[in-house]
Amino acid sequence: MSTGTRTTTPPVLTEDGRAWLQSRLDRATERLLRVERDLAVERTEELLQERWKLSAQVDELSRLLAEAVAPREVRDDPSIVEVGDEVVVELPDASRESLLIVHPLEAGMDEHRTSSEAPLAKAVLGHRPGDRVTVETPGGVYACTILERRRIDEA
Repeated sequence: MSTGTRTTTPPVLTEDGRAWLQSRLDRATERLLRVERDLAVERTEELLQERWKLSAQVDELSRLLAEAVAPREVRDDPSIVEVGDEVVVELPDASRESLLIVHPLEAGMDEHRTSSEAPLAKAVLGHRPGDRVTVETPGGVYACTILERRRIDEA
């Protein structure tokens, strides 16, 4: 049973991610206002469903933006990988991959950002450079080595 007390840590958003999500919120809010005007003229099931979806999206984005902190605001352990870190890993074929681990809603911004829910991000979170971690994906399991981690420092 829930007591109503939240003990989760605040979501971490980069400065660019916050701006991108604010833009998405602005567009969803504008669309919701248009749907509300259309509903005043004609009540259709399609418009009612769209209003419900847009309201949920506006609520989620508003909550996320209100609760989020910047990576520099997180009191991090400088030795372990956390959300808001840029990480370089060595893959099984000896190639290197660099990724910025971000909140899942920010991950769609560009190809460098990786959701904290993605298999590779889940595998490296909480580990240190030098650690070899196991990555479990729908396509199989592989190991990689964390080479570097850097807390992004945004102005």
